[in-house]
Amino acid sequence: MVTSTVSTENKTGSESQNYIEYAGDYGNIIQSQLLELEKNRFAERFFDYDHLLWADNPSEITNRLGWVHLPKQMLAVINEIDDFSESTRKKEFTDVVVLGMGGSSLSSEVFRNIFTLRDGFLRLTLLDTTDPDFILKTRESIDLLRTLFVVSSKSGSTVETVSLMKYFYGELARKTGSPGEHFICITDPGSGLIKTADEHGFSRVFISDPNVGGRFSALSYFGLVPASLAGVDIRKILQSAFSVLLELENSVGGKYHESPSFRLGTFLGVMAEQGRDKLGFVFSEKLFPFGYWVEQLIAESTGKNGVGILPLLNEEVSDCPRPGDDRAYILLSLREDRTLDTVASRIKNSKVPFVKIVVDSPDQIAAELFRFEFAVALAGSIMGINPFDQPDVESAKAFARSFLKLYRETGKLESEEPDFSKNGLVFSSNRNIESLRQLRDIISSKKKGYVSIQAYVDPAEENSRELLSLRAQIEGISSVPVTLGFGPRFLHSTGQLHKGDSGEGFFIQIVSDSENDLQIPDDVGSTESVFSFQVLKVAQATGDFKSLDQMGRGIVRIGTPSDVSDSIRKIARFFV
Repeated sequence: MVTSTVSTENKTGSESQNYIEYAGDYGNIIQSQLLELEKNRFAERFFDYDHLLWADNPSEITNRLGWVHLPKQMLAVINEIDDFSESTRKKEFTDVVVLGMGGSSLSSEVFRNIFTLRDGFLRLTLLDTTDPDFILKTRESIDLLRTLFVVSSKSGSTVETVSLMKYFYGELARKTGSPGEHFICITDPGSGLIKTADEHGFSRVFISDPNVGGRFSALSYFGLVPASLAGVDIRKILQSAFSVLLELENSVGGKYHESPSFRLGTFLGVMAEQGRDKLGFVFSEKLFPFGYWVEQLIAESTGKNGVGILPLLNEEVSDCPRPGDDRAYILLSLREDRTLDTVASRIKNSKVPFVKIVVDSPDQIAAELFRFEFAVALAGSIMGINPFDQPDVESAKAFARSFLKLYRETGKLESEEPDFSKNGLVFSSNRNIESLRQLRDIISSKKKGYVSIQAYVDPAEENSRELLSLRAQIEGISSVPVTLGFGPRFLHSTGQLHKGDSGEGFFIQIVSDSENDLQIPDDVGSTESVFSFQVLKVAQATGDFKSLDQMGRGIVRIGTPSDVSDSIRKIARFFV
């Protein structure tokens, strides 16, 4: 666990047993910023929920800081959660499927992948896609009558979550007269899910604190209930997070430079302010699942008002870091893993700033969840933004809703006019791209910004591997970083940054046909259906295309057949 004392400090950074910071040429700037934070009493004002740390208007600040005391508050309800988990196991459930989207659900995936499944507990699956092929695979991989579905939505109206709930409720209704007993929901007070749960006999409703934003809710019911069902010792992980809360409380009136959490947040903010806003992550293999959660936390919190920190996962640092003066790095290592020592040396030798955090065991990952929440909030203050809102997320949703309304009325979706076709792939763009050579030239000539691959496809493991290969192929011809995200998941995270940052991204949207399709019931328990998951997926992709175009971003859409992996290989060959 990261200690609260930094033992060595100099102009290039700081070092302790668990926190190593190499600031390079920015050491004095970081020190000055830490002193300024002390002068302005940031810690005291933070615990007083002072919105002026971020903006003049308290909207979406004072009512979004409930996460600050979650490590302490949730310790008081551990028995309630674990008792529910035990009662569920006694009903002989074998699986728990979280139906969710965005930050409020991603923490359950972190816990599922970092901790080993314990005997007698439920196998946990996060379902946060609208791709019908993957939904069907999930359906076929479980015994419905031995599966508990966790409907996870703060608002209760998230279209993906509600659609998945309707579908699986309908599937269960064909097998049992009491399908509601297979459902619980986690939501906010006043959510429409509460009424749905009551009307359809859900077995449990967990009401979360409405003052906790989705991406800051990992240590609320949203993260802890699925974790407990899967056998995670939630008392242990909350205690690790509580140690960081104590570190921050002990900083009140003290020296912020002795706090790893203050140093991390200051590092992030200063790097962004100094133009090093591309943040590469390198993980010990066991801790890699943390990346998907921290990616959405950083991107959605900082990508607005023409600025943003772009997280880069799957970063490889061989002989030296990737070129460019816009990079900084975060290394998250298990103490037993010495491979990241070599990585740190290579980055330092290249004079690129980095922070290396060492944890003693996976049990302490919740401490890093909480630490990064605070660090991102602090970085937002330095950057002059509100890290708790998401002003540009709604635009893509609004376009998608309009397309679904059109489909409901006409039976057709609006689509982009194709620019050209090649090898069974259909290309459309807002940059008048008429050939593969032109597309390749646009990407290879980029000197600033980044390229983003947006994959509206089945997120199966094979397709993920092919997409990572495609990413590497594009990086081979480009001098800018390349990111990868599955749709519609990224719409609730990096999608904010794509539209809210400085506008130097170029987007490659891959939208596949589906081998199968599944109808979405019009309502819970209804047998009527107007549109399907494939229609919803295409509407979301088209909505994001329109939103990015409206914001002046360059985008090309590649429509593919249902053989996704083969199609991605074809795309990769274009960039050889």
